[in-house]
This record gives sequence, structure tokens and C-alpha cells, in this order.
Amino acid sequence: MRGMELLAEVARRLEEAVRSNHRVLVYLVNECVQRGIFKSILDQFIGVRDNPRILLAYRERGDLMTRMLINEMQGVRFSEVNYDDVEKILGTTWDAVIMDVNRQMRPNDLGILVEVVRGGGMVMMIGPSAREIDSWLTDFHLKCVTPPFEVKDLVKRFERRMFSKTIGRSGVIYIDPDGEVAFGDIPSPQPRIITEPFGTIFPREIYELCITNDQILALKAIEKLLPKRRWALILKANRGRGKSAVLGLIAACLIIGRRKRRFKDILVTSPEPENVQMVFEFACRGLDRIGVEYDLRERQGLPIELECKFTRMFYRRPLSALNAKAGIALIDEAAGIPVPILLGFKKRFWRAIYSSTIHGYEGAGRGFMVRLLTRLRKEFRQDFMELEMKEPIRYSNGDPVESWLYDVLLLDSEPAILDPDELELRPEECEYTELDKDKLFMENEHILRQLIGLYVLTHYRNRPNDVAMLANSPHHMIRALLSPNGKVLAALHLCLEGDLSDELLREIETLPKGHMIPSVISRYYPYMKSFGRLRGLRVVRIAVHPSLWGRGFGSHILQKLSEEFRQKGFDWVGAGFGASPQLLRFWFKNDFYPVAIGPLRNKVSGEFSVIVVKPLTPKAERFVEELGREFRLRLINGLSDPYFDMDLETAWILLSKTAGSYRPRPYFRGSQKMRLESYLKEYVNYEGASDAIKCLVEAHFLSTKNKRIGLSEKAEKLLIAKTLQGRRWDQIGKILKEKPEDLISLMRETVIKLSEHYL
Repeated sequence: MRGMELLAEVARRLEEAVRSNHRVLVYLVNECVQRGIFKSILDQFIGVRDNPRILLAYRERGDLMTRMLINEMQGVRFSEVNYDDVEKILGTTWDAVIMDVNRQMRPNDLGILVEVVRGGGMVMMIGPSAREIDSWLTDFHLKCVTPPFEVKDLVKRFERRMFSKTIGRSGVIYIDPDGEVAFGDIPSPQPRIITEPFGTIFPREIYELCITNDQILALKAIEKLLPKRRWALILKANRGRGKSAVLGLIAACLIIGRRKRRFKDILVTSPEPENVQMVFEFACRGLDRIGVEYDLRERQGLPIELECKFTRMFYRRPLSALNAKAGIALIDEAAGIPVPILLGFKKRFWRAIYSSTIHGYEGAGRGFMVRLLTRLRKEFRQDFMELEMKEPIRYSNGDPVESWLYDVLLLDSEPAILDPDELELRPEECEYTELDKDKLFMENEHILRQLIGLYVLTHYRNRPNDVAMLANSPHHMIRALLSPNGKVLAALHLCLEGDLSDELLREIETLPKGHMIPSVISRYYPYMKSFGRLRGLRVVRIAVHPSLWGRGFGSHILQKLSEEFRQKGFDWVGAGFGASPQLLRFWFKNDFYPVAIGPLRNKVSGEFSVIVVKPLTPKAERFVEELGREFRLRLINGLSDPYFDMDLETAWILLSKTAGSYRPRPYFRGSQKMRLESYLKEYVNYEGASDAIKCLVEAHFLSTKNKRIGLSEKAEKLLIAKTLQGRRWDQIGKILKEKPEDLISLMRETVIKLSEHYL
């Protein structure tokens, strides 16, 4: 196709996109900039859009191609964003986004940038051709490689798959002046028609702010639930369906409604304050439309509180929101919040709206639905409603660029649908196998989607970057359990760690990436840095089909993994995760031992990160025994400071899993032992000998399980809560469901047993 014909066809596609309110994706090979094709297409786009908002995204302003683009765009009004700041544009809308992908192309960024473009707009990518994939090197590619691997070991499977999904696709223009030029089909326009009648309780002026039928249905759902004292509503949708906007309109309705005193405090929560900008914006729009005055307070440029005469609407992060007082909780991006916190909202708030992205750039979704919906249906029964919003806000239905994005980033991946016979399978009847990444990402699309669907189900924060890392990184691999029909029933995302040279061991604290478990061990236990010489394997993710949860599939695949890598000469298998009682029990049941714990809670989940290791060789067993002693020493002493508010169940489980054989003697100083004897003779109360008792308790929990005196679970939890965490008797009584006076008696009985065993 000659130059004039090519540009004429591009112009036709751009005009058609405006008419259909669909978007168009234009991928230009770098040579298009030097040959004037980029500037011509940009001028054409400006010609069909009235004063378009254009955003240029790049790695660094000084990059060669970025400088060339800026030079070509002289005389054009546009804004700029660095890829590192790309999340700041969430909630904004643009007519065109132009991306320089030569030096950086993170899948997460791609997901964000494509979705801020409105219907009739253009997404443009400037980068290497499909012929130049092997020489393409971005900062993200460099992060996919960990020593001792090098860039030459990288295999760009994600990018190869992306080009195969791009060239010739509907709604996509691909131009390589020295190679292929491809124009995908133009999809038929699908006009938006509002057919849903307005409700009768909320003001018509607010209903008129709704753009889709789904938003109207959401407002009407609240009208139905409003008279009830206790209720829950689930709003679920793909990204860009107006969930956050309708939450804001709902808030405006509650603020001005007849029951406003019931809703005088409206809590808004989400993983990050940036997520709720749209909620506050549409609450303000609704109040403005009705003529209600309000004060809006911001922090660092983000709205956090809206106050009217009778009502306050305020933002809190999920963990602190658990302690907030409110008549209703509006929970946005709920799939990005761990289920235990969501269940805490269920207990605390009588009325709540859970809004969540099913498929989006975050990769969050179905796992949230599976776990939370079951609980909510059981809890609220007829006072529970569920609504799926399907109509996009920014563009028409059937948008080809959305279809392309979901395909490339695997955002709509789902687990396999199991037949009745497959639901009855035992783990031993399944095939344990390695999934070949070359075949997986280029040939076995259905297996790839089943695999990613499982990962999304199991992990509340599984993002597109993770998929690309799995695809490209030489040290990442996959193991799976397949049904006899070849369906993925369980899967492991693994990465190699350890086996470090002396040189890398010396630099381990400064390594920018990789070797998470050896790095953490070196940081907390410097004298055991040589653990990094051992060959290890980290479980990045473990996923089991939701229809098979609780049937032993997770344990079986870990057992097969251990057998395989023990035979291959590996020393250990490990994992890192947020410490919850359920997860700890699972890993400990499978012979993994705790070796390290982070000092700070995760700001979203509220959990402390813990690392567990399963030794596969005698050498690793010796390390794990010593690491276990150091871990218990650090946790025991930390329970009065960084871990003072760790929940009792978690602390008890962490101190219960031990390896080896070890029993230290209590270390008393000064008059401590004499005061302990006075306590045993009932001459002084607990408080008079608490420091001496602590010496005994430390000896007990520092000892391995096989050297401890047998105590009941309640007695051990009492020792942890009172002696190590310093909780009050009445607080412990509420946790253990015992009277304080009974706990005081149990403490004395327990200390007598400890004295007889350890002294």
C-alpha cells in the first residue's frame, strides 16, 4: 500500500471510530516517525476530533524516540506522563494516548493507559516491529532477569503473543514501512439507548446523571433495600462500567434522603485513596445538581471527606475502616481487599455496598466473588442483592480495543468448567506435569487461560506484570495437576532461588531483584548468609480449582513438587505470604517451617508477611533448625513491640511449628528466680513475678515441640497473650471466652508445670 493510500485508509478508520464511538489502536514501527507517517496520522486525528485531549506516555523525557515524538508534536497541545507515575491518571479521560514503548512497556501500564481513552479515541503505540522482538530491550525486560541469569537468557514470549494478537485484528492498524501493513476489520456500531425507567424515591435530577441502564438499575436496587435495617449489595463489572460513579450518586441520594440521619456517617473505603476519586466526584455532582451545599476536604490533592449539614462522607484505608463508625460502608475495588477484612466489614456494618472489578488491569476479580458471595448470601438471605454492570461508560459496546486489551493481558481468563466426573477426581488420579512455556504462550491458549484464571481466583492481587514475568523470565516455571481430559485443576508458579556464588552472596543485600528468601534470611540473620549457597525453589503462587477446594489437591501438588526437586538435587522449597491462621495451617501441614517474619503489616491486608521453608536435604535441615530457633527468638521478643497486636491464633500457630531438637534452660537474673518461687507459693501475685515468669515462658516457646511440656492450646495462648504480649486479663478473657479469675488460676497451674519441666 502506497503512502497516500495508507493515510487515506487511516483517515477513514479514524472517522469511523468517531461515528461508532469505538476506539482504534494504531501500532507504528519506529521508522514511521522518521518518515512523517506519525505526524500525518496525528494531524488526521486532530482533524476529526474537536480540541482533543492528548496524553504522551514515556519512560524518560530524554529517551531518543520520546525526544523525536515531542519534536514532531510541536504546535499540538498535549500532556505528558512518566510510566512510573501512570497510576495518577486513573479516573481521567483522554481522546488519545500515545505511548513510546521502546525502552519501557509494562503490562500494568498498558492496562491503565488503554482504559483512560474514551470512545472515538485513539491508542497509539510507537515501538519496534514484530521482526525486531529479539533486540527489543526495556527496563521491564531487565527486571525479568535475576543473577546468575543474563539478558541473553530472556525469552520474550509475552511480546510475541502480543504481536500475534495485534496484527490484523479488528479495530487495529499496524504499520511497518519496511514490512507488514495490516488494517483490521471495522466493527459495526452499537448505539447506546436508555430504556430503563427511573425510580420513584431518589430525585429525578440524579437519575438524569446516569449514562447507562445499569447505573439506573443500581440506584433502583438501593431504593428497594433502603427500608430494610440490614442489607448488602454487590456491584460487579469489568473496568470502565461506571461502578465508582454510581457509588457517588448513591452517596448523594443518601445524604439528601429522608433517612439521612441513619446515614449521617458514610464510610468510603478502597485499597488506595486514588481509587475513590470518582466516588467523591459524582457525589459532588449529585449534590450540585440538587443544590445542596457541602465542604470537600482533600489530602495531597485527593478528596478524603465531604461534609454537609447532617452528613459526613469520609475515606479510610481498609484496615482502619474496620474500626470506623458509619451507617453504611461503600467498599470500592473490593476484590483488591483480602477476604478476612471484607468479612470484618460484614460483621461491623449493617448496610454495605461491595463494588468490584471482575476483570481489569489489576487482575482482581473472581476469587473475591467466589469466597465473599457465598458468605453474604448465607448471612443476608433475602436482604441481599447482586447486580452485574455490563455497559461500558467511555465507549460503545463491542469496543475492539477493549477486546484486544483483555485478550493480550488475559484479563478475562477463567478456570476450566469441570464435568461431573472431574468433580469426583482424587488428586492421585491427576497428572503432575511441567507446562512448557513456549507451547503455553503461543499454542495452548485454552490451557493458558485456565492457568491464569486459577491464579486470579486464588490471589487478590494478580496483575498483568505477573503474567509477563512468568512468560519471559528464565528462572520462572510452572507445574500443574491435569485431569485425564487435560484440564488444569491445580497449578504452581515457581521461581529458582539460591545457588549463589561467593560474589553474589557478598552483594545479596544490594541485589535489586530476585532471591527473595535468601535475601531476607541474610538481612535478619547475617551469620547465616551462606544459606544462599543452597539450591532453592520459591512457590510464587499456588492455585486450586474452586470446585476442588478442601480436597487435598494443594497438598498433593506440593508433595509431587518436593519429590521432583529432591531428585533433581535441590535443597529446599519455600514460600512467602501474608500470615493468616488458615494459610499457616496449610503450609505447616505440608512440612514447611517458619523462618522469618516482616516487621510491618501490609497496609491493605493488615497481615505480617512470613517466609516458610521445607528442607529437602540434611544440609538444609540443619539450616532450617537454626533458622527456626532464630525465628522464635525474634518473634518471642517482638510480641511486646512490633507484633504486640498480632492476633493470638496467628502467634500461637507460628510458635507451634518447630524443627529439630532443642531445649534451652531459663535464664534468670538478680532476684527473678526467688520471686518465681514466691509466686509458686502464692506469696505474690502474677504481676509481682511477671518478669521471672517470662523467663520460663521464653524457654518453653524457644524449645522445639518434642522438648516442650505438653500444655493445652488454651494454656499456651494464655502465656502468649499475657506474658509475651502484655494484654489485660479482661482482654484475654474476651478472646479465650473465660472469666479473668479463671485465667488467673490457669496461669498459676501452668507456671507450676513449666517450673517442674524446665528448672
